[in-house]
Amino acid sequence: MAPLSTFQLPLPSNGPPTGYGWEGHNISVLSTTTAFKIGVGERDIFLGQHRCVDAEPLAETWFDLKTLRGWIPSQAKGHPQHEPRNCLLMCANHCVMFDEHLFFIRFIPSVQKFVLVNYCNAPFLAEFHGKAIALDIKDHHAPFPSLFILHEMHVRGFHPFQPINPEIGDGSWQDWIYSDGVFDDLSNSFKQDSPPKDKCTHNNSLSTQSQLQFNPSTIDQSGASPGVHRIELNEGVIADILAATHASPSWKACQMEGISWTGTADENIQKYLSSVGVEEPLP
Repeated sequence: MAPLSTFQLPLPSNGPPTGYGWEGHNISVLSTTTAFKIGVGERDIFLGQHRCVDAEPLAETWFDLKTLRGWIPSQAKGHPQHEPRNCLLMCANHCVMFDEHLFFIRFIPSVQKFVLVNYCNAPFLAEFHGKAIALDIKDHHAPFPSLFILHEMHVRGFHPFQPINPEIGDGSWQDWIYSDGVFDDLSNSFKQDSPPKDKCTHNNSLSTQSQLQFNPSTIDQSGASPGVHRIELNEGVIADILAATHASPSWKACQMEGISWTGTADENIQKYLSSVGVEEPLP
């Protein structure tokens, strides 16, 4: 490339000085970053938009789950990033591990709990493996259990040499739930209000009723040691999780949020019955 000539100030008003103009067809091989971005930008464009060449955008997947498959309510927010039931609050470490597909979360319909599965068998996740996390399926903003199936399948794909049916224990709560006393065994719910300043919040007296008792219909116990169960993923398990998703308070609340109540009383009653899945009319 020939050296550029010096130029005089002020610059010409009708364009850059001679030799400094942009020639789109003449990209320096030394400008590797520029050449890379331009080359990819010109190649991976479809219908005037830059798009992923591997899969459809997340928004289209979200639309598919809503309108075609019934995995999430039809009244869910239009964009996944706007739906609180598509979000989890995690520490920075677990957030990265979740996004990096090191573990997945499985909802167990028989006990109505979400369990963490250390599918990559990482030593630093061993203490969390097979234990229920602090999500309450009764909460009106609880995540849709069906969405965890999609993430689980990604995790399994990232670790193709791990056992297909990983083993877990009886599924007690995560240790911090016991040590911090954040679960109320009497009301079977989490303590969300701030505790009185003069009282200690630590309480280890959770009864055995709050321990997970796994159902063989969703957990394979064949060939496992006593007290050890195997997580399966098949059509029957997926159907059970989808049924639990449709029956959850979160699903019903989401449907109600997106309904207009501007009709007559009878019309609104029918909208309500339809949204919560009740077939029989009110007396």
